[in-house]
Amino acid sequence: MNIDITCRHLAGIICGFCLHWGWTIPSLEFCSTNVLFGGVFLLGLIWKRRVVPVRPLLAAMMDEEGCVEHEDYLRSLLADGVVRDDGDPDDTTPPIGQNSTTDPFTRGKQKKKERELHEYLRKQKTLLYVRYLIGIVALASLFAFDWSSSIVLCQCLLFAYFTFGTQSSLIVWAYTRSKEPSDIIEPERARSGMIWRGFFLSTVLAIVVDSMSMASWFVFPTLIASERPSLPLGLFPVSVLMVLRTAVNLLAMVLSSKILHDMSQVGCGIFAQLFSVVIKWSKLIGDHGVFILQKPLWTAFEGRGITLGRAR
Repeated sequence: MNIDITCRHLAGIICGFCLHWGWTIPSLEFCSTNVLFGGVFLLGLIWKRRVVPVRPLLAAMMDEEGCVEHEDYLRSLLADGVVRDDGDPDDTTPPIGQNSTTDPFTRGKQKKKERELHEYLRKQKTLLYVRYLIGIVALASLFAFDWSSSIVLCQCLLFAYFTFGTQSSLIVWAYTRSKEPSDIIEPERARSGMIWRGFFLSTVLAIVVDSMSMASWFVFPTLIASERPSLPLGLFPVSVLMVLRTAVNLLAMVLSSKILHDMSQVGCGIFAQLFSVVIKWSKLIGDHGVFILQKPLWTAFEGRGITLGRAR
């Protein structure tokens, strides 16, 4: 008992000296819930997991010096007619969009490639548009609040997560379309799952903290205005900005849940148990919404048929 009390007193003395001299104790903004958990998880992905920054694993194996650019490599994977279904070069297959053959089976393969490519481009466009929205909201938050506030740091953290998640998802989809082996696709899918789980965690915390902050603003507007007279836009425009920011973050959260389910990266650990309700409802919204709607990649009665013999 005496040893325990002595240790507590010693810890209090050490923390007191650290607070007095400003040593090792981070500021209150960095200790906020919406910044601390997501920031620590992202640092773990960078220094421990080493999955960030995102770079194609197959390109890293082929080019150890890093001369292959990210976009050029993905563009080479999506080149029309380069890879056949069996993984061998196909010089006889015409480019996508040019039906230069009358063979129904060949035309069916070309149509399937067209649909797969259009699906990939639609997914890419959706992710890029949402990333732009998150970046615009982060920039607007930078002008509306102090640059060192937890509200700004949190949104910048979400922008970083979404950027890395977009890059990793595009790699997974490009590998899947180019028929790469499973031992190449699975590590990329696992990396994408880790990034999107971190984004989902950070987004949920950001929405909760923003909602609690806005509730206090609406209940005590006079007190908030008197305490923060330096708000450049005023309390009402800032509240409108927070509503738009929450809507964008909700959209991004639903999108990340959709991607996690499509890649089977939700898992069954503490993440799925802790956010089970949020994951369930966000998946329902994503499945019945307009986010990455997948058109059927097949057509009925398409391809080469088989003539059956007449029964005798």
